[in-house]
Amino acid sequence: MTKTPSLPADRSLDLTRRAAFRPALLLGGAFATVSAAMIVFLGIASAAGSGFETAIWIRCSLVLASALVVLAIAASAARGSRGAWVRLRIISPIIVIAVVVIVSIPGFLPDWVRIEQAICGLLLLPVAILVNLPRIGALFPKTA
Repeated sequence: MTKTPSLPADRSLDLTRRAAFRPALLLGGAFATVSAAMIVFLGIASAAGSGFETAIWIRCSLVLASALVVLAIAASAARGSRGAWVRLRIISPIIVIAVVVIVSIPGFLPDWVRIEQAICGLLLLPVAILVNLPRIGALFPKTA
């Protein structure tokens, strides 16, 4: 009977953390992809002669920027940054709430933009829940 060598504790924690953050990274990537696709669509449609209100450009650009920030912070947290995990715990629910508020304002954005924004919020909601679970917090022990 052969024994498999055990991983050092730090390496094991690192692998566990990376696996735990895989869904957050995938959802963050999907959030960024949907947001970028909207900006590309706006650019192509504008080049073809369709005009869009400045509010649509600004809102979609802000959502793309927030998606890229979330993705970068989630990647840093997956690599073991406790500070990044704390930031992600704070900003992901705030972004979800901001999306809900913006989408619920009648007449502020066209329905097709509101749908895209809602999709982005729905992609980020599981991230906001996941990073606030106690089992994720256990992966970032406080240092003395």
